[in-house]
Amino acid sequence: MRKSLCEMSLEELWQLFPIILTEHKEEWEIWYREEKAELERILPSGTVERISHVGSTAIGQIQAKPIVDILIEAAPGTDMGEIRQSLCENGWICMSRNENRMSFNKGYTEQGFAEKVFHLHLRYSGDNDELYFRDYLNEYPDIAEKYEQLKLSLWKKYEHDRDGYTDAKGTFVRKYTAAAKKKYGNRYEKRLYLIGGPMGVGKTTVGQILKKTLPDCVFLDGDWCWDMDPFQVTPETKQMVMDNICTLLNNFIHCTAYQNVVFCWVMHQQEILDEIIFRLDAEKCRIVKISLVCTEEALQERLEKDIEEGVRKEDVISRSLNYLPMYHALDTVKIDVSGKTAEKIAAEIIKTADTLYL
Repeated sequence: MRKSLCEMSLEELWQLFPIILTEHKEEWEIWYREEKAELERILPSGTVERISHVGSTAIGQIQAKPIVDILIEAAPGTDMGEIRQSLCENGWICMSRNENRMSFNKGYTEQGFAEKVFHLHLRYSGDNDELYFRDYLNEYPDIAEKYEQLKLSLWKKYEHDRDGYTDAKGTFVRKYTAAAKKKYGNRYEKRLYLIGGPMGVGKTTVGQILKKTLPDCVFLDGDWCWDMDPFQVTPETKQMVMDNICTLLNNFIHCTAYQNVVFCWVMHQQEILDEIIFRLDAEKCRIVKISLVCTEEALQERLEKDIEEGVRKEDVISRSLNYLPMYHALDTVKIDVSGKTAEKIAAEIIKTADTLYL
Protein backbone atom coordinates (compact mmCIF):
# COMPACT_ATOMS: atom_id res chain seq x y z
CA MET A 1 0.00 0.00 0.00
CA ARG A 2 1.31 3.44 -0.96
CA LYS A 3 2.19 5.72 1.96
CA SER A 4 0.23 8.92 2.48
CA LEU A 5 2.20 12.15 2.24
CA CYS A 6 2.08 12.72 5.98
CA GLU A 7 3.68 9.28 6.54
CA MET A 8 6.64 9.95 4.21
CA SER A 9 10.04 11.09 5.43
CA LEU A 10 11.54 14.30 4.07
CA GLU A 11 13.88 12.28 1.85
CA GLU A 12 10.95 10.30 0.45
CA LEU A 13 9.07 13.49 -0.29
CA TRP A 14 12.07 14.97 -2.11
CA GLN A 15 12.33 11.82 -4.23
CA LEU A 16 8.64 11.97 -5.12
CA PHE A 17 8.75 15.72 -5.78
CA PRO A 18 12.14 16.49 -7.36
CA ILE A 19 13.25 19.92 -8.52
CA ILE A 20 12.26 20.38 -12.14
CA LEU A 21 13.02 23.46 -14.25
CA THR A 22 11.00 24.19 -17.38
CA GLU A 23 10.73 26.98 -19.92
CA HIS A 24 8.62 29.93 -18.86
CA LYS A 25 4.91 29.45 -19.57
CA GLU A 26 2.33 32.21 -19.97
CA GLU A 27 -0.26 29.94 -18.37
CA TRP A 28 1.42 30.40 -14.97
CA GLU A 29 0.02 33.92 -14.75
CA ILE A 30 -3.42 32.56 -15.63
CA TRP A 31 -3.12 29.92 -12.88
CA TYR A 32 -2.20 32.66 -10.42
CA ARG A 33 -5.13 34.91 -11.34
CA GLU A 34 -7.59 32.03 -11.10
CA GLU A 35 -6.25 31.00 -7.70
CA LYS A 36 -6.19 34.60 -6.47
CA ALA A 37 -9.87 34.97 -7.33
CA GLU A 38 -10.63 31.79 -5.41
CA LEU A 39 -8.62 32.97 -2.40
CA GLU A 40 -10.48 36.28 -2.37
CA ARG A 41 -13.72 34.29 -2.33
CA ILE A 42 -12.85 31.94 0.53
CA LEU A 43 -10.79 34.10 2.89
CA PRO A 44 -12.55 35.94 5.74
CA SER A 45 -13.44 39.53 4.91
CA GLY A 46 -10.96 42.12 6.13
CA THR A 47 -8.17 39.66 6.97
CA VAL A 48 -6.00 40.07 3.86
CA GLU A 49 -4.28 43.22 2.69
CA ARG A 50 -2.52 42.02 -0.44
CA ILE A 51 -2.21 38.88 -2.58
CA SER A 52 0.77 38.71 -4.96
CA HIS A 53 2.36 36.44 -7.53
CA VAL A 54 6.00 35.90 -6.55
CA GLY A 55 8.83 33.48 -7.26
CA SER A 56 10.38 32.59 -10.59
CA THR A 57 7.05 31.95 -12.33
CA ALA A 58 6.39 35.69 -11.84
CA ILE A 59 9.68 36.66 -13.51
CA GLY A 60 9.33 36.98 -17.26
CA GLN A 61 10.91 34.39 -19.55
CA ILE A 62 13.32 32.63 -17.17
CA GLN A 63 13.15 28.90 -16.54
CA ALA A 64 11.43 27.96 -13.31
CA LYS A 65 9.95 25.16 -11.29
CA PRO A 66 6.36 24.83 -12.59
CA ILE A 67 5.03 25.78 -9.17
CA VAL A 68 3.19 29.07 -8.74
CA ASP A 69 4.20 30.92 -5.57
CA ILE A 70 1.59 33.14 -3.95
CA LEU A 71 2.28 35.62 -1.15
CA ILE A 72 -0.59 36.63 1.13
CA GLU A 73 -0.02 39.59 3.42
CA ALA A 74 -2.42 39.50 6.34
CA ALA A 75 -3.85 42.79 7.59
CA PRO A 76 -2.38 44.08 10.87
CA GLY A 77 -3.95 42.47 13.93
CA THR A 78 -5.42 39.56 11.96
CA ASP A 79 -5.62 36.15 13.61
CA MET A 80 -3.62 33.99 11.20
CA GLY A 81 -5.32 30.93 12.61
CA GLU A 82 -8.58 32.14 11.07
CA ILE A 83 -6.94 32.35 7.65
CA ARG A 84 -5.26 28.96 8.12
CA GLN A 85 -8.59 27.33 8.91
CA SER A 86 -10.18 28.75 5.74
CA LEU A 87 -7.26 27.58 3.60
CA CYS A 88 -7.19 24.08 5.06
CA GLU A 89 -10.95 23.74 4.57
CA ASN A 90 -10.45 24.53 0.89
CA GLY A 91 -7.74 22.09 -0.14
CA TRP A 92 -4.53 23.72 1.10
CA ILE A 93 -2.07 21.73 3.24
CA CYS A 94 -0.24 23.62 5.97
CA MET A 95 3.44 22.63 5.77
CA SER A 96 4.94 24.87 8.45
CA ARG A 97 3.88 27.63 10.81
CA ASN A 98 5.07 29.93 13.53
CA GLU A 99 3.74 33.11 15.11
CA ASN A 100 4.38 35.32 12.07
CA ARG A 101 4.64 33.00 9.05
CA MET A 102 2.85 29.99 7.60
CA SER A 103 3.40 28.02 4.40
CA PHE A 104 0.91 25.91 2.46
CA ASN A 105 0.86 23.88 -0.73
CA LYS A 106 -1.67 22.50 -3.16
CA GLY A 107 -1.16 20.02 -5.97
CA TYR A 108 1.02 17.43 -4.19
CA THR A 109 -0.39 13.89 -4.37
CA GLU A 110 0.79 10.39 -3.46
CA GLN A 111 1.36 9.88 -7.20
CA GLY A 112 3.50 13.02 -7.60
CA PHE A 113 2.73 16.50 -8.86
CA ALA A 114 -0.78 17.37 -10.02
CA GLU A 115 -1.29 19.39 -13.19
CA LYS A 116 -1.33 22.67 -11.24
CA VAL A 117 0.91 23.12 -8.22
CA PHE A 118 0.98 26.05 -5.80
CA HIS A 119 3.01 27.22 -2.83
CA LEU A 120 1.35 29.80 -0.59
CA HIS A 121 3.29 31.99 1.83
CA LEU A 122 1.20 33.65 4.57
CA ARG A 123 2.83 36.61 6.32
CA TYR A 124 1.87 39.79 8.07
CA SER A 125 1.73 42.99 6.04
CA GLY A 126 5.15 44.33 5.06
CA ASP A 127 6.96 40.98 5.20
CA ASN A 128 7.31 41.02 1.42
CA ASP A 129 10.94 40.91 0.25
CA GLU A 130 9.85 38.64 -2.60
CA LEU A 131 8.01 41.54 -4.23
CA TYR A 132 11.20 43.62 -4.44
CA PHE A 133 13.27 40.74 -5.83
CA ARG A 134 10.60 39.97 -8.44
CA ASP A 135 10.31 43.59 -9.56
CA TYR A 136 14.08 44.05 -9.82
CA LEU A 137 14.60 40.99 -12.01
CA ASN A 138 11.68 41.93 -14.21
CA GLU A 139 13.17 45.39 -14.68
CA TYR A 140 16.71 44.08 -15.32
CA PRO A 141 16.60 41.09 -17.72
CA ASP A 142 20.38 40.68 -17.55
CA ILE A 143 20.16 40.02 -13.79
CA ALA A 144 17.24 37.68 -14.39
CA GLU A 145 19.37 35.75 -16.90
CA LYS A 146 22.15 35.42 -14.31
CA TYR A 147 19.61 34.06 -11.86
CA GLU A 148 18.41 31.56 -14.44
CA GLN A 149 21.96 30.38 -15.08
CA LEU A 150 22.56 29.97 -11.35
CA LYS A 151 19.41 27.88 -11.02
CA LEU A 152 20.37 25.70 -13.96
CA SER A 153 23.84 25.14 -12.49
CA LEU A 154 22.30 23.96 -9.20
CA TRP A 155 19.48 21.89 -10.64
CA LYS A 156 20.97 18.42 -10.93
CA LYS A 157 23.20 18.77 -7.89
CA TYR A 158 20.21 19.51 -5.67
CA GLU A 159 17.49 17.73 -7.63
CA HIS A 160 16.38 15.83 -4.52
CA ASP A 161 17.44 18.38 -1.89
CA ARG A 162 15.15 21.41 -1.83
CA ASP A 163 16.70 22.94 1.26
CA GLY A 164 20.16 22.73 -0.28
CA TYR A 165 18.87 24.25 -3.53
CA THR A 166 17.26 27.17 -1.70
CA ASP A 167 20.32 27.79 0.47
CA ALA A 168 22.63 27.77 -2.56
CA LYS A 169 20.60 30.60 -4.14
CA GLY A 170 20.51 32.61 -0.91
CA THR A 171 23.48 34.91 -1.48
CA PHE A 172 22.23 35.93 -4.94
CA VAL A 173 18.68 36.53 -3.72
CA ARG A 174 19.79 38.60 -0.73
CA LYS A 175 22.15 40.71 -2.86
CA TYR A 176 19.52 41.73 -5.39
CA THR A 177 16.73 42.08 -2.85
CA ALA A 178 18.91 44.65 -1.08
CA ALA A 179 19.59 46.39 -4.40
CA ALA A 180 15.86 46.45 -5.13
CA LYS A 181 14.98 47.97 -1.76
CA LYS A 182 17.63 50.65 -2.25
CA LYS A 183 16.25 51.49 -5.69
CA TYR A 184 12.51 51.26 -5.02
CA GLY A 185 12.40 52.61 -1.49
CA ASN A 186 8.90 52.44 -0.05
CA ARG A 187 7.27 51.13 -3.21
CA TYR A 188 4.91 48.90 -1.27
CA GLU A 189 4.33 51.42 1.50
CA LYS A 190 2.10 53.71 -0.62
CA ARG A 191 -1.15 54.39 1.20
CA LEU A 192 -4.65 54.89 -0.12
CA TYR A 193 -7.01 56.52 2.36
CA LEU A 194 -10.66 55.68 1.67
CA ILE A 195 -12.63 58.14 3.81
CA GLY A 196 -16.41 57.77 3.95
CA GLY A 197 -19.14 59.43 5.94
CA PRO A 198 -22.57 61.06 5.59
CA MET A 199 -23.04 64.36 3.80
CA GLY A 200 -21.88 67.28 5.93
CA VAL A 201 -19.62 65.31 8.25
CA GLY A 202 -16.51 67.11 6.95
CA LYS A 203 -14.88 64.64 4.56
CA THR A 204 -13.80 67.17 1.92
CA THR A 205 -12.37 69.66 4.41
CA VAL A 206 -10.41 66.90 6.15
CA GLY A 207 -9.24 65.54 2.80
CA GLN A 208 -7.84 68.91 1.80
CA ILE A 209 -5.94 69.14 5.10
CA LEU A 210 -4.54 65.63 4.62
CA LYS A 211 -3.37 66.64 1.13
CA LYS A 212 -1.30 69.44 2.65
CA THR A 213 -0.11 67.39 5.63
CA LEU A 214 0.87 64.04 4.12
CA PRO A 215 4.00 63.94 1.94
CA ASP A 216 3.56 63.63 -1.85
CA CYS A 217 -0.21 63.48 -1.51
CA VAL A 218 -3.09 63.77 -3.98
CA PHE A 219 -6.74 64.30 -3.04
CA LEU A 220 -9.85 63.13 -4.93
CA ASP A 221 -13.47 63.73 -3.97
CA GLY A 222 -15.86 61.18 -5.42
CA ASP A 223 -18.51 63.84 -6.02
CA TRP A 224 -16.25 65.44 -8.61
CA CYS A 225 -16.83 62.37 -10.77
CA TRP A 226 -20.47 63.26 -11.33
CA ASP A 227 -20.74 67.00 -10.82
CA MET A 228 -23.33 67.45 -13.53
CA ASP A 229 -26.51 69.34 -14.39
CA PRO A 230 -29.07 67.90 -14.34
CA PHE A 231 -27.94 65.54 -11.59
CA GLN A 232 -29.22 62.08 -12.46
CA VAL A 233 -28.94 58.86 -10.45
CA THR A 234 -29.59 55.99 -12.85
CA PRO A 235 -27.94 52.57 -13.31
CA GLU A 236 -25.98 54.05 -16.22
CA THR A 237 -24.71 57.12 -14.37
CA LYS A 238 -23.91 55.10 -11.23
CA GLN A 239 -21.79 52.67 -13.26
CA MET A 240 -20.10 55.56 -15.05
CA VAL A 241 -19.18 57.18 -11.74
CA MET A 242 -17.73 53.95 -10.38
CA ASP A 243 -15.69 53.52 -13.58
CA ASN A 244 -14.43 57.12 -13.30
CA ILE A 245 -13.46 56.71 -9.65
CA CYS A 246 -11.60 53.41 -10.09
CA THR A 247 -9.76 54.64 -13.20
CA LEU A 248 -8.60 57.80 -11.44
CA LEU A 249 -7.56 55.98 -8.28
CA ASN A 250 -5.59 53.37 -10.23
CA ASN A 251 -3.82 56.14 -12.14
CA PHE A 252 -2.78 57.78 -8.88
CA ILE A 253 -1.75 54.43 -7.38
CA HIS A 254 0.50 53.69 -10.37
CA CYS A 255 2.05 57.18 -10.43
CA THR A 256 5.39 57.10 -8.59
CA ALA A 257 5.19 60.86 -7.89
CA TYR A 258 2.65 60.26 -5.12
CA GLN A 259 3.15 58.38 -1.88
CA ASN A 260 -0.31 59.06 -0.43
CA VAL A 261 -3.72 59.06 -2.12
CA VAL A 262 -6.75 60.42 -0.26
CA PHE A 263 -10.23 59.62 -1.57
CA CYS A 264 -13.41 60.91 0.05
CA TRP A 265 -16.96 59.89 -0.81
CA VAL A 266 -20.20 58.96 0.96
CA MET A 267 -19.53 55.15 0.69
CA HIS A 268 -22.38 54.19 3.03
CA GLN A 269 -22.70 50.55 1.92
CA GLN A 270 -20.19 47.71 2.22
CA GLU A 271 -20.73 46.69 -1.41
CA ILE A 272 -19.57 50.14 -2.56
CA LEU A 273 -16.31 49.82 -0.63
CA ASP A 274 -15.85 46.23 -1.75
CA GLU A 275 -16.32 47.06 -5.43
CA ILE A 276 -13.85 49.93 -5.31
CA ILE A 277 -11.20 47.84 -3.56
CA PHE A 278 -11.80 44.85 -5.87
CA ARG A 279 -11.22 47.01 -8.94
CA LEU A 280 -8.04 48.68 -7.68
CA ASP A 281 -4.48 47.49 -8.19
CA ALA A 282 -4.24 47.06 -4.42
CA GLU A 283 -0.96 45.15 -4.66
CA LYS A 284 0.70 48.54 -5.14
CA CYS A 285 -0.58 50.18 -1.96
CA ARG A 286 -1.90 49.77 1.55
CA ILE A 287 -5.53 50.68 2.02
CA VAL A 288 -6.73 52.60 5.09
CA LYS A 289 -10.54 52.44 5.42
CA ILE A 290 -12.02 55.20 7.56
CA SER A 291 -15.61 56.19 8.30
CA LEU A 292 -16.24 59.62 9.83
CA VAL A 293 -19.23 59.52 12.19
CA CYS A 294 -20.74 61.81 14.80
CA THR A 295 -23.84 62.32 16.90
CA GLU A 296 -27.09 63.22 15.16
CA GLU A 297 -27.04 66.59 16.91
CA ALA A 298 -23.53 67.40 15.68
CA LEU A 299 -24.37 66.35 12.12
CA GLN A 300 -27.57 68.41 12.03
CA GLU A 301 -25.68 71.43 13.36
CA ARG A 302 -23.06 71.10 10.62
CA LEU A 303 -25.70 70.72 7.90
CA GLU A 304 -27.76 73.70 9.11
CA LYS A 305 -24.63 75.85 8.95
CA ASP A 306 -24.00 74.69 5.36
CA ILE A 307 -27.62 75.49 4.46
CA GLU A 308 -27.34 79.00 5.94
CA GLU A 309 -24.23 79.58 3.85
CA GLY A 310 -25.98 78.37 0.70
CA VAL A 311 -23.71 75.33 0.30
CA ARG A 312 -26.51 72.73 0.65
CA LYS A 313 -30.27 72.46 0.30
CA GLU A 314 -32.60 71.70 3.20
CA ASP A 315 -33.50 68.18 2.03
CA VAL A 316 -29.94 67.04 2.78
CA ILE A 317 -30.64 66.87 6.52
CA SER A 318 -33.04 63.92 6.42
CA ARG A 319 -30.97 62.03 3.83
CA SER A 320 -27.74 62.46 5.75
CA LEU A 321 -29.27 61.52 9.11
CA ASN A 322 -30.72 58.37 7.52
CA TYR A 323 -27.25 57.40 6.25
CA LEU A 324 -25.50 57.96 9.57
CA PRO A 325 -26.32 54.60 11.28
CA MET A 326 -25.22 52.65 8.21
CA TYR A 327 -21.54 53.42 8.77
CA HIS A 328 -21.37 51.45 12.01
CA ALA A 329 -21.95 48.22 10.05
CA LEU A 330 -19.03 48.79 7.66
CA ASP A 331 -15.61 47.12 7.71
CA THR A 332 -13.86 50.41 8.50
CA VAL A 333 -12.21 52.25 11.37
CA LYS A 334 -14.75 54.67 12.87
CA ILE A 335 -13.61 58.14 13.90
CA ASP A 336 -16.11 60.27 15.83
CA VAL A 337 -15.77 63.87 14.66
CA SER A 338 -18.26 65.40 17.12
CA GLY A 339 -16.85 68.62 18.53
CA LYS A 340 -13.48 68.22 16.79
CA THR A 341 -11.73 70.56 14.40
CA ALA A 342 -10.88 69.37 10.90
CA GLU A 343 -7.18 69.60 11.80
CA LYS A 344 -7.66 67.31 14.80
CA ILE A 345 -9.63 64.82 12.71
CA ALA A 346 -6.91 64.74 10.04
CA ALA A 347 -4.27 64.14 12.71
CA GLU A 348 -6.35 61.27 14.13
CA ILE A 349 -6.64 59.67 10.68
CA ILE A 350 -2.87 59.81 10.20
CA LYS A 351 -2.27 58.36 13.68
CA THR A 352 -4.76 55.57 12.98
CA ALA A 353 -2.99 54.66 9.72
CA ASP A 354 0.41 54.70 11.42
CA THR A 355 -0.86 52.44 14.20
CA LEU A 356 -2.32 49.96 11.71
CA TYR A 357 1.01 49.64 9.89
CA LEU A 358 3.57 49.68 12.69
